[in-house]
Amino acid sequence: MKPKTNKIKNLLKKYNIDGAIVNSPENFTYITAYSSHQHTVSRQPHFAVAILDNKEDTKPVAIGMDFESEAFSDYMDCIVKKYSTWVGAKTFEQVIANEEVLSDSKFVTSLDVVVETIEELGLQNKTVGLELDYLPVNYYKSLEERLPEAKFVNISNLFLESRAVKEDDEIEYFKKLARVADEALNYTSQFVEIGRTERELFDIYCKKVMEYSTCLPSGWSSFCAGENSGRLCRSTDRKIQNGDIVKFDGGVNGDTNFYTTDFSRTWIVGDAHPIAYELKEKLCEAQKLMIEAIKPGLTFDELFKIGFNHVKADYKFYERGHLGHSISMGPQTADAPFVSLNEKRPLEEGMIICIETPFYMTGFGGFNIEDMILVTKNGCEVLTPLTPHWLNKDNCK
Repeated sequence: MKPKTNKIKNLLKKYNIDGAIVNSPENFTYITAYSSHQHTVSRQPHFAVAILDNKEDTKPVAIGMDFESEAFSDYMDCIVKKYSTWVGAKTFEQVIANEEVLSDSKFVTSLDVVVETIEELGLQNKTVGLELDYLPVNYYKSLEERLPEAKFVNISNLFLESRAVKEDDEIEYFKKLARVADEALNYTSQFVEIGRTERELFDIYCKKVMEYSTCLPSGWSSFCAGENSGRLCRSTDRKIQNGDIVKFDGGVNGDTNFYTTDFSRTWIVGDAHPIAYELKEKLCEAQKLMIEAIKPGLTFDELFKIGFNHVKADYKFYERGHLGHSISMGPQTADAPFVSLNEKRPLEEGMIICIETPFYMTGFGGFNIEDMILVTKNGCEVLTPLTPHWLNKDNCK
């Protein structure tokens, strides 16, 4: 994946922000195209930091621990700086000599290097963007103390704005991830039958995903049946029964670069109440109408009305806050903008959105009909077309 530095620089200029300190693992990777090892594992803001100004001709600065910074230099088109750790790495020559190594160098913290870099870029008394939706309070207070003349503003939504429209390399990667998720769920759908447990289906799905070396099952993926499908629930040892609604919701994650997928299927197994079939059919129709309407220029709230009004016309009790969302790198699966009445932003070519029409019945079962959609120049492309919405009844007995 290519670094998205220029997209962020352009947005900084758009909102009159002079520079930015980027601390979250996802957006550090978005800026540098490299995921720091310890940063990704720990999610602590000081392990890896990217700093950039809004000028076109300057490179971002990537700050990492002395034990990892050489790897930064191997992969990044950035100015790489390091801070001190207690790892105690030595050269092989020093090992052979087996002599005490005395060091008079100063121990430099990550925050020391951040402050030094901000001053070198002349940002110490300028407007500096921070990911305030991510940063711990203590880290933010430390920045305020060390950089008292800087004006800090929240740029968490700026990253969501940038990530909502994908570049060509992101689109191609999303297509690969979505195909893996779709093929794995399509394969697993043939094992949905009475007597099979939710956990057995989950294991089948995960093993199929793991056949692909480029991604991993998302940790929140789950198969839920009967009353479990009517709530937010992990897969259990509950066996599928005659008349159950069986719901999958989940996807795959792209190795260590944070991109993820999200789509759902819901199946009715055996002889269910007629209203279950009618309700699912209506939800499928609503989702299909939404997908058929997608094109650049249509606003998110207009798209919401298409699906919501179709269901509401027959089912007066229907309520939903949104019927889909953007998707990118997380940590949350559902990114803004959302397909909701509150979102007036128009769809743009290059957006990837999840279009869903859910409905849940407490104590009985629930539906989610969801696909990943790429907005194209004249319409859209469904990225998850393989997995059926309806099962062959012979497979459900």
